[in-house]
Amino acid sequence: MKHIIQNFQPLDGHHCISTAYKQVLNYFGHKLSEEMIFGLASALNFFYFDSKQIPFPMIGGRNKIGEFEKNLERHTGIKVNLNKTSSVKKAREELYKSIQTDIPVALYVDMAYLGYLRLPRGSHFGGHAIVVFGIDEEKETAYISDRDSNEKKITLSQNENPADFHEIKLSDLETARSSKYKPFPAENKWVTFDFSLMKKLDKNIILPAIKQNAEQFLSPPIKNVGIKGLAHFANKVNSWRKFDDNKLNLASFNTFIMINQIGGTGGGAFRKMYGNFLIESSEIIKIISLNSIGNKYIELSVEWDKIGNKFLKIAKTLDRSILINIGKELSCIYEIELNLMKSLQLISTNN
Repeated sequence: MKHIIQNFQPLDGHHCISTAYKQVLNYFGHKLSEEMIFGLASALNFFYFDSKQIPFPMIGGRNKIGEFEKNLERHTGIKVNLNKTSSVKKAREELYKSIQTDIPVALYVDMAYLGYLRLPRGSHFGGHAIVVFGIDEEKETAYISDRDSNEKKITLSQNENPADFHEIKLSDLETARSSKYKPFPAENKWVTFDFSLMKKLDKNIILPAIKQNAEQFLSPPIKNVGIKGLAHFANKVNSWRKFDDNKLNLASFNTFIMINQIGGTGGGAFRKMYGNFLIESSEIIKIISLNSIGNKYIELSVEWDKIGNKFLKIAKTLDRSILINIGKELSCIYEIELNLMKSLQLISTNN
């Protein structure tokens, strides 16, 4: 089999999942911005994850895989099916079937197996989304689009060659797809779409998406998620001074990646993307206050990036003294985030 979808246009972006979905939607003639997709998935969140399953604490700024898809479906009317199989063979057959019928496929992979990213050994993360738009069995190659382009790098590697698309070995793709590394295993997940009931972009889908995002952030079910998770992180970070050098390096670098745009957040732990979603929404549904709050989120993203850069410095120098004030800075961010989400909850309820 050799088939490359001719009319597919690789597009770069900020965040892997929203970029992947934007590319598939664009292919089928539905031109939603990446920020709009992110916002309609009520995707802004925060989590602090510390478990025996991983060697260091992790943070994140968005909701979970699965929740993203369910929320996007709920608010847009697009049928978003998150498929999963334990069979490598079935995953391959379903992919080949879609490509042969000119349907590009958004799927999840473990970043550690994507050679073009040149990540350090052991950098497993199976929540990374790409789009496959071609297969050449004779060359044993898959054609994929990530969130980079010729003009946009997506790693810190000086040797990386960003590209509009990548050709990777089919064997590497299957390994990346079937990875079971925790806490975010790829496990042969892929997404299919049905646009037949897609709704018009108006206040009837935008405001419920904002309201759900505010409610899930302000009233999380557990202490390490949402606004509670942010407070938990602020309280815990000072204890990182007790980590050994290797653990401190890994935890700090990973935290930087989960905040900085190079890690796929769009900047400021996704706060810049969400701010731009609110600004775009304000233009569509004519609620001026959303523009103001959107700009405040963009300002907030700058403060997040400052903290991210401090963690990068810690990773490079192992200077534990830098940690002393980070908890206080996170507490300030906590207050800002709390007030912004309360304002969004009020606006989305009263309009």
